[in-house]
Amino acid sequence: MSSAVKPAAHHERIPLSYTLAAEASAAFGAAALVAPIITIVDRSIFLNASGTQPLLAGLVSGFKTLFTNPLSLAKQPATLLMFGVYAGTYLTANTIQSVCDYEGWDWFYPKFIGTSIANVGLCVGKDATFTKWFGTGASKPVPWSSYGLYTTRDVMTVFASFNLPPVLAAEMTSSFGISKGTAEVAAQLITPCAVQFISTPLHLLGMDLYNRPDATPPQRRAQVQKEYAKSTAARIGRIFAAFGIGGVANQRFRYEAKELLRRSYLH
Repeated sequence: MSSAVKPAAHHERIPLSYTLAAEASAAFGAAALVAPIITIVDRSIFLNASGTQPLLAGLVSGFKTLFTNPLSLAKQPATLLMFGVYAGTYLTANTIQSVCDYEGWDWFYPKFIGTSIANVGLCVGKDATFTKWFGTGASKPVPWSSYGLYTTRDVMTVFASFNLPPVLAAEMTSSFGISKGTAEVAAQLITPCAVQFISTPLHLLGMDLYNRPDATPPQRRAQVQKEYAKSTAARIGRIFAAFGIGGVANQRFRYEAKELLRRSYLH
């Protein structure tokens, strides 16, 4: 599955350092756009799982703050942490793809591996912090089993967010005659959301292992079943923002930044 782009002639090529600066600006812009929304949803899911606040109440409170006092929300540690997670994720994906395109390499597997490492590391660290901030009882170490579940969840999401959309878009264009631009946007919005039906139980179980260390397997299964529908809906909204809206924004910002760079450098 080759996605490599043949390098341009030397005199036509923009220096890689300039391209990477454009990629960074796109990554930071996309992360800033979606971080507050993702924070609201994530925090509400964690508070609901710990029994501290119902999911709907948390969402209503968070979005009320977003519309009435967005600066306050933007400055919260949870939002800043979330910005770091997605700025790092988008930047890694953008950088790997640009380096591979510059050198004429196939970026499909390097992008999946590199972005998985970045996103899993950042998200698992964030989730461990959120688990402690919004969990029940005195702060305690997050169990390794929770780390394992969070890691599996994030690898699935990364693959569905960064590698599957180009494949699905190409299939939509060739098999159904959908225009390339429409197919790319649709694929970027669909695939990250669809995988949440499979990954949400992993997320719920990881939180339950922390919140109720002494629960029995039947009790954990009942807890996951109880929270599955609303948590899946909330995570679809969260992932739609992070890798749907954020993914589309990142790609659009990349295109605009590199077009501006190309016009400025070549002309």
